[in-house]
Amino acid sequence: MPDHYLSLAFDDQTYRRLAARAADLGQSLEDIASQNLSAWLGSWGQHAANHVVQPAETLQIIAERYYGDASKELVIAAYNGIANPLNIDVGQVLQIPEVGPAIPLPSGESPYLFGLHDRGGEHYMAWAGRRGWVLVTEALGCDTDDWSSRSYADLEAEGYGVMVRLNNGYGEVGTLPDSDRYHAFAQRCGNFCECSSGCHIWIIGNEPNLAVERPGGPINGEPITPERYARAFGLCRDEIRSRPGHQDDQIVVAAIGPWNIQTAYGGNSSGDWIVYFQDILDLLGPQVDGIALHTYGRDANSAEITSEARMDPPFHTRRKMFRSYIDYMEAIPADMRHLPVYITETDQNLTWDDSPNDWIQQAYAEIDRWNGDVSHQRIRAMILYRWEKHHGDIWSIQDKQNVITDLRAALLHDYVWYK
Repeated sequence: MPDHYLSLAFDDQTYRRLAARAADLGQSLEDIASQNLSAWLGSWGQHAANHVVQPAETLQIIAERYYGDASKELVIAAYNGIANPLNIDVGQVLQIPEVGPAIPLPSGESPYLFGLHDRGGEHYMAWAGRRGWVLVTEALGCDTDDWSSRSYADLEAEGYGVMVRLNNGYGEVGTLPDSDRYHAFAQRCGNFCECSSGCHIWIIGNEPNLAVERPGGPINGEPITPERYARAFGLCRDEIRSRPGHQDDQIVVAAIGPWNIQTAYGGNSSGDWIVYFQDILDLLGPQVDGIALHTYGRDANSAEITSEARMDPPFHTRRKMFRSYIDYMEAIPADMRHLPVYITETDQNLTWDDSPNDWIQQAYAEIDRWNGDVSHQRIRAMILYRWEKHHGDIWSIQDKQNVITDLRAALLHDYVWYK
C-alpha cells in the first residue's frame, strides 16, 4: 500500500478534460499522474550525504554549508520529513540530497591543504601536481600617503592559493600600531590592497595576544585586547572592501597564539588564549569573513600529533600538543561554522628537526582526518612555517633536506578540502 497520497485541485473543465484523456488512453487518471510525476522526478534525490546535527546548528546553517544557499533549508526539511524547519535535534542524522558537483574555486584559492609560508618552496607543490597555498607577510606601516604595493599575480596565474598577512610592522613596531593610529593603518591597508594584484584573502595582524607583537614592545607596549583588535580589524575590513575590485575580498581574523597567557583583561584575568579568541569573534560578529589559526607540535615526535594530552591547571581543559587546533575549532560560534578556516602557521615549536621523520606527513594526515568528518567545519589550508631564512627567526625549511623529503612524501597524498 502507498505511504502517502497526493491531492490535486483543478477547475471543473480541466478535470473533465484530464478524465476524458485518461479514458481515451484506457488508463486511470491516478496512474497517468503517477507516471508523469515519476518521469519529472527522474533520478533526483537518489543520492544523499549524511549530516549529524551539531550544537547550535540550524537548517539554514546546514543548507548554507552544503548548497551555498540558506533558503535551501526547505529542501532538507522536505527530504527528511521535517514539518517545522526550526525543530531539529543535536545528534539527529539528516540526509542532504543532491549535494552536486563543486563549482570551480575562485582564482587565487586552492583545493589542497598543502601550503608554505613565504615564496620559494612552492615548486615542490608544483612538482607533485598539488599546487597548494603560499602565504606572504607584509609590513605596511601606517603612512596614509604610502601607496606602495606588491603583485602576487604570478602565484595566482600558476594556480596557487594566495594569502597575505598585513602587519603594521615587526618586533617593537607592533603587528598593529598604537590604537590612536588604527584609522591610519586601515587606510594604508586599503591603499596597499587596492594597488596589489593576485590576492583577495588578507589576514589582519598576527598573534595579537602575544606581548612581543605589541606596539612599543613586550614591556611597555600597548596591550592588544580583543576590543582593540576588533576595532582595528573592522576599520581595515571597511577600508579594504571600499576599494575598487575588492568589495568581496576575504578579510581574515588574525591567528591567536596558542598556550599564551600574556594578555589579560576584564573578563579574562588568566589571559586564556581560547577566551581571547572567542571574545574577538563575538565582538566582530558578521564582519568575520574567515578565521586564521596557529597550531604547533612540541617537538619532532610525530606520535604526539594525535595526542590528547592536556595543559596543567588552571588550563587543564586545553590541549597541549598539535591538537590544540581542535580547541579553537570547538570555540567557533555556531553562526560562524560555515566560514573558511586556515591554519596559517604550523611547525615543531622548536627549530625544524632535520633528522629523518614523518612529522609533516602525520600533521597533514591529521587535518585530512578532521575534514573527513562531515559534521566538522573544514580547514582549508595548513601552512608550514616557514621557507625563507630571516634574521632572528629559527624556523627556516629551505636548507633542511630531511624536512623537505618529509614534505615531498606528504605531497604524494591527495589531501583536499574541496572536491
